[in-house]
Amino acid sequence: MSASDLSAFELYALHWDERGQAITASFEGPLDEAARRTWEAPPEHDWVRFHLRFAAVEDVQVRGWSYQLPTRVEQVPVGDRVSVAVTGEDTDVRFTSAPAVRVGSRTSKAGSF
Repeated sequence: MSASDLSAFELYALHWDERGQAITASFEGPLDEAARRTWEAPPEHDWVRFHLRFAAVEDVQVRGWSYQLPTRVEQVPVGDRVSVAVTGEDTDVRFTSAPAVRVGSRTSKAGSF
């Protein structure tokens, strides 16, 4: 997913698996009509939660982490890898990795997770 695709969603977790050199970013947010089609959600669903896995993580830098929203996740292609920056108020996490892969998603009615 591109950075613009992620801007509509809230990052609620960032998990670093040092054994597999991977970072999983978890997002959630509302679905409008267009997004409902993209996520193949039933008409009564208005919320999505999904996870992106960044593999082959290198160059991790953490200069701050605070669970203050909004948090921005930006991916910039660098050859066959991506440079990722997670930034926000008192938050600055950066790393390089293979491009993100969606590893799970679920739609629902808001508040039912």
